[in-house]
Amino acid sequence: MFNGVTVGSNATIIRFLKGVYNLRPSEPRYSETWDVSKVFNFLRKLSPVKYISLKDLTLKLVMLIVLSTACRTQSLFLLCLDNLVKGKDSYTLFYSGLLKQNRPGFNVHFVELFAYPPDRRLCVFTVLKEYLMRTAQARGNSQKLFISYVKPFKAVSRETISRWIKTVMSKSGINLKSYSSHSARSAVVSKAFHNLIPVECILRRAGWTSEKTFAKFYKKPIESDEQRFQRAVLST
Repeated sequence: MFNGVTVGSNATIIRFLKGVYNLRPSEPRYSETWDVSKVFNFLRKLSPVKYISLKDLTLKLVMLIVLSTACRTQSLFLLCLDNLVKGKDSYTLFYSGLLKQNRPGFNVHFVELFAYPPDRRLCVFTVLKEYLMRTAQARGNSQKLFISYVKPFKAVSRETISRWIKTVMSKSGINLKSYSSHSARSAVVSKAFHNLIPVECILRRAGWTSEKTFAKFYKKPIESDEQRFQRAVLST
């Protein structure tokens, strides 16, 4: 309360907050994004999955889930094995808490991860299957999907998962001085958009209801687009 009026209804405070917003309106952090093909090329090298280390297997799974679902780090952190459903060519995993995008009338409780037969090196179904088998004994009673790849193999924090994503980005040649782990989300949806995936499908997969959010913060030109244009022009 402020002079008998709730803060949110006070005309002076409302004008002040509008002035602050006009001085520093929210802007997207990135004007462009990186090309996910760089990451795909790196992940292909981590094959066959049954021969790679648990560390590389973990990094590959984390990144493939990000690339397959355009999810946030929080979503990865909340993935759990409770009620896990394995189908013929898919896994269904549920979240152990509320996601950031959940709100009245819009709730996301699970994610489906599908097999990708065209390239088994990028098949999240195959990688997850191997990961579950390798970590079955080490995880003990932990129901969180992601555990540490070194002893004592406990469930990891959201910050650790974010660090894993950045590790893959760095190994793929992405400049970490320019991009954070969260930039993977915009890179994925931008790639989907450039590949003519319907906006409605992108919104559903990423958990958005407004196309404005996608257009302002996530629909970005991909760095290599300009390079390809230049090469095409110079070669004519």
